Amino acid sequence: MQNKKRVVVGLSGGVDSSVAAALLLEQGYDVVGVFALGWTGTREFPCNWQSEERDARAAADTLGIPFHTINLSEEYEKLVIDEFLAAYQHNETPNPDVLCNSEIKFKALWEALRQFEPDYFATGHYAKIEKRNGNYEILKGSDSNKDQSYFLWRIDKKMLPKILFPLGDLEKPKVRELAKKFGLPTALKKDSQGVCFIGPLKVRAFLESRLQVKPGEVVLTDGRVVARHEGTPLYTIGQRLGAGSVSWTGDVPPLFVLAKDQKNNRLIVGSDEQLFSTTFTIGRCNWLVDENQLPARALVKIRYRSEDIAATVHRSDQDFQVELLEKARAITPGQSAVFYDEHGVLLGGGVIKDVATITELLASF
Repeated sequence: MQNKKRVVVGLSGGVDSSVAAALLLEQGYDVVGVFALGWTGTREFPCNWQSEERDARAAADTLGIPFHTINLSEEYEKLVIDEFLAAYQHNETPNPDVLCNSEIKFKALWEALRQFEPDYFATGHYAKIEKRNGNYEILKGSDSNKDQSYFLWRIDKKMLPKILFPLGDLEKPKVRELAKKFGLPTALKKDSQGVCFIGPLKVRAFLESRLQVKPGEVVLTDGRVVARHEGTPLYTIGQRLGAGSVSWTGDVPPLFVLAKDQKNNRLIVGSDEQLFSTTFTIGRCNWLVDENQLPARALVKIRYRSEDIAATVHRSDQDFQVELLEKARAITPGQSAVFYDEHGVLLGGGVIKDVATITELLASF
């Protein structure tokens, strides 16, 4: 007996979302494909959204499903790009993919999809959703190299019963194989790289075009000036300063950004060993489990590609204090700290704000 519930699939123009749609169609769902138009680019930073939309439409045509484009460019500018720039202006290093998921794909887009009367919304994310003890939970995807659950911590948990992740149990090579089996035109298409709206290797140039920055001093932890920077928002914690990133005043050993002194418009630099820390605070938290049932100890990722680290987390006023059981390098304000239990269940997360080593260093100046 076929399942005739309607699922709208977010088709990005890539192989993953195309295969997700094909699998749902094979399972008997009434499938509708949509392309969400977000960033449309500028003359200086062009966007290939027309090409992506064309590939998404071609995949839908191959599968014989309806296809629609939803224009969310205004929402994207306000909820993702403006927030991205505001974070950098405050010397944070944000993750725009987290904002794109929580504010666009699983919020603004879902609202726009009401016209199709969907039962579910599906994407090509490598993650899982399971129902346990009456509650829906997000889990890590089976492919550890592609798992994208890290980017989903800000989703409203009320949305979870409506979300399908068809690729959760698959590894990327299998997805490529299925794309060929289904005859999808995206089968051999390369994965996209870089920031979700400006592509690869252009973040600094984009920031320089949008932010007001001013040069200042690069100083060692003892206060000695060793270089000039081009604007503190253009650098991130842990970044090695090369000859092309600052103007040097002399020969110096390898130095890394330890802190950004916004008050005095200075970068504080030092050795790689000085970047390691264990204690930080997170704010703007979103928990996908009952906050009162958070485990005393959890596993945390401090950035997308970081290893899981055992940590304790407890409430501190309106925020949460995190204590890692081992030191981590370059814990960075603005990045997401994302928590899991030992079974890979996504507990929630927050935005890193006060890192103990950075706070202590700034207080000494």
